[in-house]
Amino acid sequence: MDAQDAAVSLSGGAVVSQTLREQVARRIRRALLTGELKPGQRIKEVHLAEALGVSRPTLRESLQQLIHEGVLVQVPYKGIHVAQPTAEELADVAEVRIALETMAALKLSRDPHGAAMAAVRAALRTHLDAVDAGDDVQSDVTHLELHRTIWEQSGSVTLQKLWPLVGSQIQQALTLDQATVRDPQRDRRLHCRLVDVIESGDEAAIAAEVHAHIHASVSELIRRL
Repeated sequence: MDAQDAAVSLSGGAVVSQTLREQVARRIRRALLTGELKPGQRIKEVHLAEALGVSRPTLRESLQQLIHEGVLVQVPYKGIHVAQPTAEELADVAEVRIALETMAALKLSRDPHGAAMAAVRAALRTHLDAVDAGDDVQSDVTHLELHRTIWEQSGSVTLQKLWPLVGSQIQQALTLDQATVRDPQRDRRLHCRLVDVIESGDEAAIAAEVHAHIHASVSELIRRL
């Protein structure tokens, strides 16, 4: 399907204070999560700058931040578009995540009462607070942060080095999942169970839960594409 130009209002008026780049990025993230900006849609700088009441250089900084995160992509000679991963790409990322996140979870489970597991619990609480507050943008940010924390707190130097290489692809999948499914109670249930199972130390249950957590979400997402 050919990408269409973005022509969105990005409701909320002009951006006015704090760090302009972050505020603009947040407004664009919200448009992605609410469907105001759709996968494959082309971003027109002049339209967005006018809608947000910011300069094009400021907008470009925000767009580059979102490109770095993976939710936008820059296509040579075609401009900037909302990321539109294919079903095959989503399945590939899920396969990589299942293998590596299982490794991270198993390493974490060896010390269920240690500082690393406490950091994961803290990341879970932060994510649940965002979910309960109904803040779609913060839920998206803290969702990725929870999974990043699982990887980085595992103590594996290899996993810590790999996260920056795959984090943007994971972000694409998580953002698309949230925008497509939009079920806060499902989100809460899945992540509480995932962390509880890791903390249990049952290796077979951990491997099964990580697989179910990632595979079920991606399968549902692919079905809805």
